[in-house]
Amino acid sequence: MSERDTDFPAAAEDSAYPDNSGSTAEFRAFASRGGEVQSPWNMRAPGRKVVLLAGIIIVVAIVLVIIAVAVLNA
Repeated sequence: MSERDTDFPAAAEDSAYPDNSGSTAEFRAFASRGGEVQSPWNMRAPGRKVVLLAGIIIVVAIVLVIIAVAVLNA
C-alpha cells in the first residue's frame, strides 16, 4: 500500500461537516430585526396575579415541609 490509511475525513464537504452558513444568515437576520415584538421581560403582570402566585408557592412549600417531617419521623 502506497497510501497511509487514516480515519480523517477526506474533505470539508463530507457529510460529517454540514454547511451552517445558511443558519448563520438566518440568525443574523433574526437578530437584526430589532424590537418588532415586545420582549417577554418587558411585559408586566398585574400585582394581584404576582401575589396569588407567591401565595401558592408558599403554601406548596409548607405542605412539602410537613410531608417531609412526617415521613422522616415515621
